[in-house]
Amino acid sequence: MVAKFLGYISSFFQNLFSVSLDFLGDLFKSLFDGLIVVLKAIFKPILIVVALIFYFVYKVGELVVMLVKVLLAIGKLLYSFVMGLFKTLGGLIWTPAPPNHGAWSKPIQEVFLALEPYQLNKIAYVLMFIIWVLTAVGAIRLLSARGGGDG
Repeated sequence: MVAKFLGYISSFFQNLFSVSLDFLGDLFKSLFDGLIVVLKAIFKPILIVVALIFYFVYKVGELVVMLVKVLLAIGKLLYSFVMGLFKTLGGLIWTPAPPNHGAWSKPIQEVFLALEPYQLNKIAYVLMFIIWVLTAVGAIRLLSARGGGDG
């Protein structure tokens, strides 16, 4: 009889603890679920703003890189144009001189002296300038035929 009584008491306390702990577990589960929903609702706009800021910084970085590329390309083009112009102008005032030493100095000097009455050097300068201008126009056509932008 005592064993039966103690069995009833132990089953009573087991059920009591089981029901109360289930109740507390469900209570904390619903509390934390509600807290998570509230925190998601609060932090979602903040995280969206942070993502927008990072995206904006990324796009500004892309823009800076593209601007540097464009400025470098313009600098290269300007540098090439100026160097070509100075080389052409330098070629207009260049006077051929025979080498001082070697087996070819005498024949070259004779060829220059023989062609001097024909004044072919002035025609050569004009032809060299025309070739340079046509090369520049061809390069511009080639670059403009490639199309614009990386799109």
